Amino acid sequence: MTEARPNLILVEDDEILGASLEDRLGLEGFAVTWVKSAREAARTIRRVRPDAVICDIRLPDGDGDDVMRDQFQSIGMVPIVFMTGYGSIDHAVRLVREGAWHYLTKPFSIDDLIATLNAAAHRFADASPAAGDTPLGVSPQMTDLARTLKRVADTDLPVLLLGETGTGKEIAARHLHGAGARAGQPFVAVNCGALQPELAESTIFGHEKGAFTGAAGGHVGVAEEAGTGTLFLDEVGELPLSLQVKLLRLLETGEFRRLGGRRDLSFRGRVVCATNRDLAAMVAEGSFREDLWFRINVVSCTLAPLRERPQDIERHLATRLAQATKRFDRPRLAFGTDALDVARRHGWPGNVRELINRVDRAAALAEGDTITAADLFPEAAARVEAGDEAVVGSEVSLSEARRAAEREHILRALERSEGVQSEAARRLGISRTTLWEKMTRYGLPSRPDPEG
Repeated sequence: MTEARPNLILVEDDEILGASLEDRLGLEGFAVTWVKSAREAARTIRRVRPDAVICDIRLPDGDGDDVMRDQFQSIGMVPIVFMTGYGSIDHAVRLVREGAWHYLTKPFSIDDLIATLNAAAHRFADASPAAGDTPLGVSPQMTDLARTLKRVADTDLPVLLLGETGTGKEIAARHLHGAGARAGQPFVAVNCGALQPELAESTIFGHEKGAFTGAAGGHVGVAEEAGTGTLFLDEVGELPLSLQVKLLRLLETGEFRRLGGRRDLSFRGRVVCATNRDLAAMVAEGSFREDLWFRINVVSCTLAPLRERPQDIERHLATRLAQATKRFDRPRLAFGTDALDVARRHGWPGNVRELINRVDRAAALAEGDTITAADLFPEAAARVEAGDEAVVGSEVSLSEARRAAEREHILRALERSEGVQSEAARRLGISRTTLWEKMTRYGLPSRPDPEG
């Protein structure tokens, strides 16, 4: 089976650094979308479903707070990694405390960046939600969906999966693929929203040698690679009109042609499409072809958002925690009552993807054997620090508020001491060993102490 390339949004206004990172990360297997401002990042985050975001902490029209805040509100807690200069480390640490995945201090090793992004972007690899009767969930909505997919698994009818970002559309597509005779054939996934415009046609349909400048050899596209298996086109609403015509021909005739090719090739697989867009509205405005919509909308299934499936929330939490305890070798880890209470009330704008990220982060960083509400929802703890009355006393306990305050107090002492731990320890009235232990516990950055 061919896995989809992880989708990465790169937010960097420096032309030289941005171009360099785009090239290297592309070679490392990421589908990179490079933007150069907070405003452009906000638009792109809504359009491209990223597996991770790498962002400069200082931007021409904003900063990391703006990007992370917009991301969390629009698609939930997708991992975001910040790049920062030493002078902005305190800012980066605060963002990590509020939910960012990690930060790297410039100049950083590109290998460290790649390792960090791979860890963030591939955290879903073993994350099929909620085992049991169906990998899709235990709620009535998802068991009904599983039955529908099972009924059409051995047909060649196109299937259209609809739903918000993170609801599990690719998981549903894989479930459909595995439920029928195609299970042993390739499952090839591509995110249409992350395709580079100049390479989109080649990615899907392939190209012949010399088809365009730089085409030193032939290339097999995903349509050909799928063979008699499944071609999964995620975010199909993002396909440009020029490619919609070619996709329509593939569906109508079962044939396609490589870019620069002179002969037709047969397509013998099944096409499954997914989108979080309103395709009917796009047809009305002229940005999506009506004939293509009719062609892909033969069997249409809508995945309900997680907030409408309360039965699935705790099941997904338990399943993901079981996986995380093995991954981090923490077999005694469990959710506290406060964490489960807040999870039930949370709106889950990023759906299952957000849940997976929150559980992984909490399992890695929780101090004891109990995951608290502040571990699962660190941004709520940060709001407590700021005195936000909407969360004080409701989303985190008093002990969590005290921990957050202690962490902030230590950070401020380090700032006043310009990072010198011995001086910070004197200001705090504790030993350097105690300070080091607390910094390690709270994930605060350290630098060599001139006093040794």
